[in-house]
Amino acid sequence: EGMNRLKADMVRFLGLGRKFITKVVGSVFTLFLTFMVAAFILVDTERVLSFWRSLVPKNYHTRYNDLLKSLDKGLNGVVRGQLMICLINGVLTFVGLLLIGVPFAFTLGLVAMVFSLIPIFGTILSSIPIVIMGLTISLSTGLLALAWILVIHFIEGNFLNPKIMGTSAQIHPAIIVFVLVTGEHMAGIAGALLAVPVYSILQTFFFFLKSMVDELEKDAVAVE
Repeated sequence: EGMNRLKADMVRFLGLGRKFITKVVGSVFTLFLTFMVAAFILVDTERVLSFWRSLVPKNYHTRYNDLLKSLDKGLNGVVRGQLMICLINGVLTFVGLLLIGVPFAFTLGLVAMVFSLIPIFGTILSSIPIVIMGLTISLSTGLLALAWILVIHFIEGNFLNPKIMGTSAQIHPAIIVFVLVTGEHMAGIAGALLAVPVYSILQTFFFFLKSMVDELEKDAVAVE
C-alpha cells in the first residue's frame, strides 16, 4: 500500500511538473512572437503609422495625431517605470547576495534584473538559481538568500511596482496590481508582462473617446 501511494504521488508530481513546463514554454513562445511582431513594427514604424493615418478622414487627422501622442506618452511611462524597477531589483539583489556570501552575486543580480521585466512574477522565477547557488554553500546561506528574495519581492509587489508604474504610466496602483494578476491568470508570464502596456493603451483610448463625447455634447448645447 505504501509503494502504491508513493507511485501515485510520483505520477501526480510528474503531471504537475509537465503542466508547469508546458505553461512556461507556451508563455515564452507567445512572448517571443510578441517581441518579433514588435520588432517588425519598430523597423517600419513610419509606414505603419502612414497606413493607419490613410484610413482616417483628413478632417480628423488632428485628433489622430493627438491620440498617437497620448499612446506614446502612456507606453513610454510604462517602459520607463519597468526599467527603473528592473534596475532597483538588480541592485538590491546584488547587494544582498554579496553580503550573504552567495557565489556569482553580480551574475545573479543581472539575471534578477532581466527577469524583473516580468512584473512581480519575474522575481519568483529568478529566485530559483539564487537559492540553488546559496545551498551550494550551506543550508543557512540558501535560506538567507531565499528570505532576501522574498523581502525584495514584497517591496517590489507592494511598493515599487504599484508606485513607480502608477506614477510613470499614470495608472492607479491598485489597478496595476489587479491588471498584473489578471494578465498572469489569463496568459501566464506573457500576460503578466503585457498586462500593463495593454491596459495603458485601453485607458488612453477610453479617455480619448470620452473627450470626443464631451466635445460633441458641448457642440450640441452650443447649437441649441
